[in-house]
Amino acid sequence: MSFKRALAAPMVEALNAEYDKGGWWKTLADDKETLIAIRDQYLNVYRNGCNLAEVRYANGKLVAKIHYKYLLIKKSPKPYVSCIDGIPQINNHADFFISSLGQIDDIKAATDTYGGDEKIGVHKIVLANQNIVDTEIALSGNESDDEDSRIDVCAIQKEEGKLFLRFFEAKHYSYKGALRAENGDAKVIGQLEKYSATLEQQRDDILVAYKESIRLAGAIMGRNILGKESANDSLDNLQIDTEPRLVVFGYDGDQKDGSNFNKHMDKLKGKIHGRLLLRGDAKDFAVGISK
Repeated sequence: MSFKRALAAPMVEALNAEYDKGGWWKTLADDKETLIAIRDQYLNVYRNGCNLAEVRYANGKLVAKIHYKYLLIKKSPKPYVSCIDGIPQINNHADFFISSLGQIDDIKAATDTYGGDEKIGVHKIVLANQNIVDTEIALSGNESDDEDSRIDVCAIQKEEGKLFLRFFEAKHYSYKGALRAENGDAKVIGQLEKYSATLEQQRDDILVAYKESIRLAGAIMGRNILGKESANDSLDNLQIDTEPRLVVFGYDGDQKDGSNFNKHMDKLKGKIHGRLLLRGDAKDFAVGISK
């Protein structure tokens, strides 16, 4: 399956028209905590790694699909439901569900629970780096792949007058199953090797896709479209770095000074040679990603 990032012109026009109305789409596109990623003929709206909404264009209208768990009102005026003969008596669904996607605080509230430490950390990384152009990336092109088949972040980096498209896999230090192995390589090394092979195989498709994605990001109104900050760069000489970086976060000073930390991190360093970035707090990854 080929890798694509594209939106038809009528969808871009509809998004901008809806933005001008100042309603639900402007709220999603401008909220300081949402991230909007361009896919193949649709958009994903993220917070804390949770896909809040999938926005498509069909029959002349914008259509957003959202999981019901994000539609619940954060603080319902009537939180308790009577059950007669075991059957919930819900007379007014407005007591429990939002009436518009413009109720962004209610939509975001659930992501604090469903995101988890690692996804919340990735979200902090993206918010801290304006050069990031995508997140939650299924390099195979198959968006239904499981999370272990999705690399976390893609960014544009400038180095010695050249532009590189670089990919980053993020892991919370507590994820022992991915970062530690007494014998052989840690699981994450296999992930990085798989990503690298895919980047080599689909280099041309991925490069074309991101050039188009960045162009579109510049054409869509809204502050949170990933890639917008790179839209003014000349991408003629953009290259893909096929060796992904690994970023590890979520540890404190005592852990960092401990022998166990150094044992496992040194082992990772020996395998990926200069491609390991370490920060205790995810938001501190501006250094190393925003070059």
